[in-house]
Amino acid sequence: MGHIRLGRLPRTQSWNQVAAALAMADPSTNMVASTTAWAADHRLSQLKGDPSLTYCVWLLTRIASAARRPDFLDAIGDLGLDARPGDSAVGFVARVAVRAREEVERHPESGPFGDLAALALRRALTETVGTEGTPLFGASVEDLERAVRRHTTPARFGELAVRFFGDFTARILRFYVDKELSFHVGPGHGIETIENSATFVADLDRYARQSARIVEDYAADWYSKHDWESGGAIGREEVQRFLPLAIRKLRRELKEPAQ
Repeated sequence: MGHIRLGRLPRTQSWNQVAAALAMADPSTNMVASTTAWAADHRLSQLKGDPSLTYCVWLLTRIASAARRPDFLDAIGDLGLDARPGDSAVGFVARVAVRAREEVERHPESGPFGDLAALALRRALTETVGTEGTPLFGASVEDLERAVRRHTTPARFGELAVRFFGDFTARILRFYVDKELSFHVGPGHGIETIENSATFVADLDRYARQSARIVEDYAADWYSKHDWESGGAIGREEVQRFLPLAIRKLRRELKEPAQ
């Protein structure tokens, strides 16, 4: 987002290792991801209690639960989301993004990670519509409801969670790597062209999304239990109890290649 300034990486030993990984001939996405995760580990550990991330995960679970009800539009209205029959999926997702952004602005302590969580929520919903073979720009809010409803079984909710955490993790890695990447692109560098740079970034995103599969079973079991116990009204406090282990799993998975 436009107000997220790139800046430069701190000149500490751990961040210098990230720069060194990018400076290698044909840099490895695994190595770059793991050195970045090690360098950012303290900040990543704080995400377990981040209110903006909590809200975005909570909103995702509640939209999923609402899709199981016969009165989906009324149910999402209870979440502060407005939708009418025949509305476009794009318009609805945009309103979700606005609602998430309003919540993020209430928590400046989240820093850029609140924005990244809101963007990941939007991406998870749009990708979920796409899994049903419906073009996003031709989809209605009813199409989105059907697509999300199919992801409310325990196994399929795990896929939805992976979609969210995969995009969120990819954005975090990009937030850090983009600060240094441009200094390692060009003749004489391991990444010689802009095209190679785009390929590297795509590989890094793919690696992050694959790493997020570590939360799939945990998220599926957690959602199944708490959605049933809460009658489809999972609370933020339950999400707050879910996040510490989910974040710990992601941190371990990202750091694993460097061990």
